[in-house]
Amino acid sequence: MSLLQIFYLYLLALVLAFLEVQVEGEHGWAAKLPCWRPTGRWYARLYTRVLGGKEMTGYHVGVFSFAFLMFHLPYVWGLPWNTGAEFSTLSAFFLFVVVWDFLWFVINPHYGIRKFHPGCISWHKIWIGPVPIDYYAGLALSFLFHALRVDAGEGVVYGSWITVLAGFVILAMATIVVVESVRRLKLKD
Repeated sequence: MSLLQIFYLYLLALVLAFLEVQVEGEHGWAAKLPCWRPTGRWYARLYTRVLGGKEMTGYHVGVFSFAFLMFHLPYVWGLPWNTGAEFSTLSAFFLFVVVWDFLWFVINPHYGIRKFHPGCISWHKIWIGPVPIDYYAGLALSFLFHALRVDAGEGVVYGSWITVLAGFVILAMATIVVVESVRRLKLKD
């Protein structure tokens, strides 16, 4: 993935996080949205189990589906599809989801990086160290799909996955610096 692609995907994650902050406000995981919540259904229980205890909502089914379909748009417009390309797409998608979720906290005026911990975030139920378990799962899936490209006939350089991850980390750190600087300036006014 090129630096331009890394930056573009990061920008998409930032814009999607911004949109979600506007929709959800301080009430994460669609807590106050009037959306579909199929509690008690077998697929809702499966969803909750897979997503670390998070409730299935129509809002999240819709927004995750939209993002997933957008990642596959290049194939609709003619990019040749094969299993290696699909594994690359899935690798990027799972990394994107982690970044998108983290940015929601960074830019949300009700949270910020200082409130990124289990005491302030009830819907991320399991944390390992400083981050929710979902982030480890997303990174593991991203790395797994990157590694599966070998079986699909593509040479895989693990350094390329590390480069993409590092690019996202650097951009997230820059975003944290900018957002926290703006917050400090607003507090002084």
